[in-house]
This record gives sequence, C-alpha cells and structure tokens, in this order.
Amino acid sequence: MLGELDLATVILMQKCSYIVGLLSFIYLMLTNRGLRGPITLAAGFAAMTVGSTLAGYGEWKIVPPAVWQLGSVIFGIAGYMLIWLGLKTLSDGRRVTRKTLMMTCLVAVIGIIIAFQVAENNALRAMLFNACAALAYLSAAWVLLIGWQKEPLLSRVALGVITGLSGLISLSVVKGLLSPSLASINIVNTFFLIIMLNFAIALFVMMLVAERSERKLLVLANTDPLTGVKNRRFFFQTMPAKPEPTDAAMLLDIDHFKSINDRFGHAVGDSVLQEVAKRIGGSIRGGDVLARYGGEEFIIFLPSAGSERATMIGERIRNAVALNEVDCGGLRIAVTISIGVATGGETDCDLQALAEMADRALYRAKSEGRNCVREALAA
Repeated sequence: MLGELDLATVILMQKCSYIVGLLSFIYLMLTNRGLRGPITLAAGFAAMTVGSTLAGYGEWKIVPPAVWQLGSVIFGIAGYMLIWLGLKTLSDGRRVTRKTLMMTCLVAVIGIIIAFQVAENNALRAMLFNACAALAYLSAAWVLLIGWQKEPLLSRVALGVITGLSGLISLSVVKGLLSPSLASINIVNTFFLIIMLNFAIALFVMMLVAERSERKLLVLANTDPLTGVKNRRFFFQTMPAKPEPTDAAMLLDIDHFKSINDRFGHAVGDSVLQEVAKRIGGSIRGGDVLARYGGEEFIIFLPSAGSERATMIGERIRNAVALNEVDCGGLRIAVTISIGVATGGETDCDLQALAEMADRALYRAKSEGRNCVREALAA
C-alpha cells in the first residue's frame, strides 16, 4: 500500500503529524502552567509544519522551486533545533544553559548557510535536512536516556528510544543518499516511519508529563508538608506489617513543645519542628525511615537494627538535637527530645504493636525527666 502513495500525499500526512504534535504541546502549555519544554516543542513542530507545507506546495507546483526548496529546509533546520531544545528542557526540567543555546544556534546558522548553497540540489538538500534531524533526535535521545537514573519513569525511556529511532532513520537516509546501494528502505516508507514516530513523540511527551504529575501527587500524599519528611500514612502503608525480630521502631517527642508555641508563637514552633526533623534525618542510617507521627512526634523504622544499635542511634539523635540551640531568625531556643525504642525481639508483634511498645517507652522517658532514651520493657 505504501508504494502506491505519491510523495505529495505522504508529505501531507507528515504535515498532519506535525499539526497533531503542535496541538498536543499547546494543550500541555495551557494545562500545565510553568512546565518547561512544551512551548519550545510547539514552536519546533510549528516550524516543521510550515516547512512540510512548503514542500507539499512545491510538489503540487503551487509555489516556485526557489521558494519551497530553500524555505522548507530552513524551516526544517530551525524546527529540529527547537525540538532538540524542547526535549532537553523537558528532560532536565530547567532552562537550557547559555552554552547549549549558543551551540544550537551555531549549528542552525551553519545549516542555514549551507542551505543557501545546496537548496537547488535535491540530494544535498535532503542530506542536510536529515543530518540536522539525526543530530537533534540522537542528542535528545541521549539526554533522555542518561536521565533515567535520576528519574526512573517508563515514559522517559520510551520517549528516549523513540527519538533515538527517529535519529537513526534520518541517519540511514543520509547514508542512502551518500551511497544509494546502501539505502535500506525507499523514500515513501521512510516518510511513513517518520510520521508514525512524530505521533509517538507527541504521545510519549504527554505521557511523561502525566507520569511526572502522578508521581508528584504521590510524593505530596506521602510527605508532611511542614517538615518534608514522610507522613504517618506513608509509614504504616509502606513499612512491613510484620517486622522481623531485629527490626526496631523509635518514637520521638519534642520536650515542652507546647510551651515553645505558647511563648514564641506558632511560626517559631514550626521552625523548631523543621530543624528537629532535619537533625533527626541527619542522624539515622540510609535505610532507616523517618516520618512525622503527629504534632511534635516523629517515628522511625530501623530495619535489622537490634536493641543495642537502635538505642545507640537514639542517643545520637538526642545529642544532635540537644547539642546546639535552634536558631529561629536570631532567636535561639534550647530544644531537647525524649525517645522510646522498641524491637520485635521474640514477640510476634505487628508494626502497630511495635509502635505502641515504643510509645510506652517514650512515656517512660518523659516521666523519668525527659531528654533521654528508654527501651521498651519486656512483656
């Protein structure tokens, strides 16, 4: 079927794919204010739409050759450079650096200068066009794929693979133009693949934005907005319901916190909570999980810590909080915490029961003078 399509029809289909992408990116711009990337991608796909329109008009003899031959390749080069910048911005989540922008502009200017020299030669013009496409897409694929470790999203990998395929197809076109005997697919099939990949790029850009939003909502749902640590909901949903005998739970309470609030105000109280959470987080192990339990209380799950090590970590936390006063905008406040520690031991208890054991140990710490660590007593 592909072989029955004439080039002008395929170019029209290609233009439709750019228009769909353009509309998709405009939609993302309107529904995700402040999102970086879609506006540049929209500009890139708009430039590609103009370029493919000129090429189509040229095939249909609507515009003079001098206009469409030069115009289509110039808009194509500009479009691919904008697509590269848009994908990089979307990948990194921040503005492109001045160095990247200058290098991209330099490539675009060199490409446009060459375009003026080769515009009337179909093979050289196509070679230049596809070389720019290969450079843009392969660079974007590299940026997307190396960012996997920082952002392990499936849509990110899929978008990286798709842009990489687009770049490889453009590279194969350049290879075929340099040596026709090495051409692997004909021009109509090449256009068809590019059309499908254009649709796929638009689709997976939208999927990446959606997956990021979903992940952000999940983080917000599991995070205490004041202190930035996990919340109670996350703790009890994520930690093992049946802890191992060597697993430990630790409940921590800021001493005389109500007095701090009453004397200095809730803004200062909030600052104290934030600083205490920061000090606790800096005193625990990498695999330990800290969460805000409620009010001025925090809870920690310490896998495979055992009673002795858990108590040592508790003392380290207590010292980290008590050693230095909390600075609240020039106001220095002495803060201490009381800590209760419980381990599963030989008792077959669940996570809630372990937390209750730590709570009883915390009550003992409070009743025995505060600013101390107490272990749960054996049943």
